[in-house]
Amino acid sequence: MDKQTIIENLINNINSACDKRNMSINEFCRKCNVHKSVMDNLKRNSAPAIDIIANIAIFLNISIDELIGLKGETNVDIINQKTMV
Repeated sequence: MDKQTIIENLINNINSACDKRNMSINEFCRKCNVHKSVMDNLKRNSAPAIDIIANIAIFLNISIDELIGLKGETNVDIINQKTMV
C-alpha cells in the first residue's frame, strides 16, 4: 500500500466518521485533540505523525490498521507488495 492510498483511506474514514456522528471536521478535530491543520495537510498529501493517527484511531475506537485501510491484509500481503515494486 502506498502513501497516497493510506492518505485517501484516512480522509475517507474520517469523513465517514464525521457523517455518522453528524459532526463537522472542526468538531471532530477538537474531540480527537488534533489541530485542524492536520486535516488541511492530509488534503495536500502530507501524512500525519503516528501519535496523531493514534489519537484519531482511539477516538474512533478502531485500530490504526483499520483507520489507514490495512484491515484484511496480512503481513505477507504487505511484504509481497513491497517486493513487487
